[in-house]
Amino acid sequence: MHRGRAAKASVLPVHKSSSSKRSSEEPKRIPALAYVAACFAIGVLIGKALRPQMAEFAPAAAATAPAATNAPTAAATQKKLDPRVYAFYYAWYQNPATDGLWAHWNHKHLDHWDAAVRAKYPPFVHDPEKRDVGASFFPALGAYSSADDAIIEAHFEQLRKANVGVAVVSWYPPGKRDANGPEVDGLVKRLLAAAARFGLELCLHLEPWEGRTAAAQLKDVAYAVRTYGAHEAYHKIDGKCVFFAYDSYQLAARDWRAARTAANDGAFLIALALEAKHVDDYVGGPGGFDGAYSYFGATGFTQASTPSSWKGLVARASAKGGLFVPCVAPGYDDLRVRPWNGANSRGREAGAYYDRSWRAALESGAARVAVTSFNEWHEGTQIEPAAAAFTPDRPGVTTYLAYPSPEFYLTKTAAWVETFVAARRRA
Repeated sequence: MHRGRAAKASVLPVHKSSSSKRSSEEPKRIPALAYVAACFAIGVLIGKALRPQMAEFAPAAAATAPAATNAPTAAATQKKLDPRVYAFYYAWYQNPATDGLWAHWNHKHLDHWDAAVRAKYPPFVHDPEKRDVGASFFPALGAYSSADDAIIEAHFEQLRKANVGVAVVSWYPPGKRDANGPEVDGLVKRLLAAAARFGLELCLHLEPWEGRTAAAQLKDVAYAVRTYGAHEAYHKIDGKCVFFAYDSYQLAARDWRAARTAANDGAFLIALALEAKHVDDYVGGPGGFDGAYSYFGATGFTQASTPSSWKGLVARASAKGGLFVPCVAPGYDDLRVRPWNGANSRGREAGAYYDRSWRAALESGAARVAVTSFNEWHEGTQIEPAAAAFTPDRPGVTTYLAYPSPEFYLTKTAAWVETFVAARRRA
């Protein structure tokens, strides 16, 4: 996912979180797979009222994006979408117009753990004022704020257009946040309200705050269930509030099991799996998790992120009474935050990479599937509409990549969701 730190990777020459996910050090429990860290950047509001002042921060193509107003549209509640398809959603972006500062869009380059490699990449911080953001693509909505009502409205309209049934929101409990962005708990009720209006559901993606234990993270779960679980839009399986737990493997399975037994939390927890052993150890009796998911968008980065492994992982989880949720991605490119990580880049191939992921998910027999991601721009896994290619107003910064058309991946996702849901209804 993310997030502001760079972890060593021995699975591939170099690289989570979204992959970027989180740690500047090699994971203690799984040295062969690392690189989890990527938090990033913030944005530019595009409200009608602010468009004149803020136009300089968006590319010309963004001028044709849906106009933002400072109040949500009065959209009537729409028919519920099928909740078998998820998309990971990040509400960590900020810009001066809405928040008084930049966050995530102005991401710095993350350091490599090896001093010799690190020396090849001098310190660098992106400058959104010059249309230079920490991403290889530029959002069609400009460098937005996740707290802008118009952006929230536009995002959930886009999720609906893509037929995504559940937004999985990256989340820390009150008082905690990622190293590069704001607290997000205060946005959850607004996101739930938007989900309800557009016929979606929402659940939380537990982020691994420093010093956590299984018992402490289950207290976070208990808080979320108390605070949000009764909302009509909170996603449930078998009547239980669903949570995806990022980096869950960094805590011992026995600790999770003991904490869940003691807490009797009543939640439906899905653990991050990097390999088959994580499914064996964490799903069902040993770890007490109800399922596992793969998250990462780079095929071959982990065993679980490799589509050819999905059918076996689905069978493995099913044998333990749980789910395996394969995560499909349109590509992977985090070079504007990890410039040394080219070995893990995965080109989009004009949609062919995404098609292969979806086809493998369909053939795996998985009951549910997740999209990595709706808007993890730092790692280049987003399906959110992107602007046409242009070059930032900063010497030495290369031209942004672009899609075949701005909504290309929303349209492609919608078609695959229809196919997937229809197949599962027939099963």
